[in-house]
Amino acid sequence: MGSPSAELNVLESTRPWYQNGLQYVFKDALPGIEELEKPRRQKRTGAPAQPRQQYAQQAPRRPQQFVEQQAPPAQQRVQQPSAQNRAPQGQLAQPQQQRPSFDRTPPAKPSRVPQQRKAPPQPQVNFPDPHSWPAPWSNLASRITLRLQIFWTYSQMGQDLSGQADAERRKLFQSLIGYMGLPKGAISFWPCTAWNGSDFENKSEIFWKGVQSYGVKFVACFGDQTRSIIAPDAPPSSASVHINGVQVLMLQDPDFLKSLPADEQQLLCISLLRLPLF
Repeated sequence: MGSPSAELNVLESTRPWYQNGLQYVFKDALPGIEELEKPRRQKRTGAPAQPRQQYAQQAPRRPQQFVEQQAPPAQQRVQQPSAQNRAPQGQLAQPQQQRPSFDRTPPAKPSRVPQQRKAPPQPQVNFPDPHSWPAPWSNLASRITLRLQIFWTYSQMGQDLSGQADAERRKLFQSLIGYMGLPKGAISFWPCTAWNGSDFENKSEIFWKGVQSYGVKFVACFGDQTRSIIAPDAPPSSASVHINGVQVLMLQDPDFLKSLPADEQQLLCISLLRLPLF
């Protein structure tokens, strides 16, 4: 290790290297090193003492290349930047590249809900004045809208509209309308008979005039008696006939349907769901 007093002869500018194990230095790189190695003599009395700071300033500096080569490894790691981080002189350091995103969120799936189709423009229909129809057609005509798609008719309707309505038939038709699930106004009742207080009167002319005036293309005919009024030439066993471009669908009599459970009523009227309405 050597004597601790040996450190007294070390220059302050070279002390960090000496403490880190520096033992050999080229004397040509440090002029005056031989004088520093000799024991320090007592300064003469009366001679002004030279400040240490001034002496250190007068000492020649070592070349920068020597300092970089002889610097200890620990100090090199602190002072010298790595080759990857050191930018060439005269060039600005390039900004660090942005790391790629690792977002694991899956992309949104396209919606499978079909886009709503734009409804075709409604043809301009000039409906007749509701008061131009006799009772009870005038009351029904006042409720007809542009959504009308189909007329429902049955022979007992004249009686039901005269104030002597059958509650079971009303319940039947309310259930079937809900079963169809059509928008309000798509179905309208249109009588083919009138009630004179004791019997039905055939009014097929008024019925077909209404079909033509409102541009209806579908008719639901309930019962054989109704068929004989509005389509007397249709075969009794036919399920559907076309008259003047209008499809007439043949269904069971409402007095028969009202006696059945709701699921059987819907089963016998399932052909209503197959009509190309809207």
